[in-house]
Amino acid sequence: MIGCRFLASWAAILFLAALTGPALGQAPRYVVYYNSEATPLSKVGGADYTHVMLSFLTVAETGGAAPLSLVTPTPLANQLGDVAALKRAGKIVLASFGGGAMTEGSWARVAGREAETAALLAEFATSHGLAGVGIDFEISSALHQASENRPFDGRSLLVALTRHLRAALPAGALISHAPQPPYLDPRWEGGPYLDILRQAGGAIDWIAVQYYNNRGYDAPAAVHVVGDPHKPFVTSVAGLVGGVNGFRWPVEKIVVGKPIYRDDAASGHLPPKRVRDEILAPLVSRYGNRFGGLMGWQFSDLTSDHRFWNTSMTPGLLETGR
Repeated sequence: MIGCRFLASWAAILFLAALTGPALGQAPRYVVYYNSEATPLSKVGGADYTHVMLSFLTVAETGGAAPLSLVTPTPLANQLGDVAALKRAGKIVLASFGGGAMTEGSWARVAGREAETAALLAEFATSHGLAGVGIDFEISSALHQASENRPFDGRSLLVALTRHLRAALPAGALISHAPQPPYLDPRWEGGPYLDILRQAGGAIDWIAVQYYNNRGYDAPAAVHVVGDPHKPFVTSVAGLVGGVNGFRWPVEKIVVGKPIYRDDAASGHLPPKRVRDEILAPLVSRYGNRFGGLMGWQFSDLTSDHRFWNTSMTPGLLETGR
């Protein structure tokens, strides 16, 4: 049996979390993004996840220098009343800001107005009883090194927004980021997220690395996600922990992100049993309960893949290797 003691630790932690609610900063985490009308938000309460990311809050692209305001997608806005029920079910609920639908123009309005944006996000989180805010920045052109090649400085924006958000949120609130793997690779524009982590990493509770939609970074899982412990790929978990990219990031703050269903991403999907056996099992065996956790994009109950993630992913760890 592979890593039975460590796998049992993971399962025990999640079992206790289901009973009492996980501690806010506790690893490992089992995170899911909610961004679909296919299944009501309330059904997340019956799934195994410890953390739920409500996605995505944005700001409007138009409006110029007028005061910023948050835009909440209608399906999510109509279900915010279910947050209390999720919390009673032991879930830690956060709002996620940005995402693939937040345009370059929208982010450009945030640039230079990070304190204003942070205040809006903190007010939203507080008013809806949320545990914190996740930042999902996907404007790659803004992370280029040369100023002439970028519409605005995404690195300084993310550093400032994170710092202001930490100051604006209540003590103990959570902040996460969701970088794509190339952003952590010095070979891609110098590894822009390394600058962000160096400058604002103390304010970040975890990064959920998107090991999907990035061919060359998301497969094969043993190499590009888990990482060879002796010669790890630069953005694998082993590579990030070992500082192959020139900067060490603690394993407690690394959450592995994978698409739950094949249509949830253009690349990087694995059948859920392979996620369990080829990613979770070796990482928990290697790092024990220090491993930061797993993130799934995105919640539903419509397919067997979704249902496996919802109810069978983490208990199945005990069976790995039998």
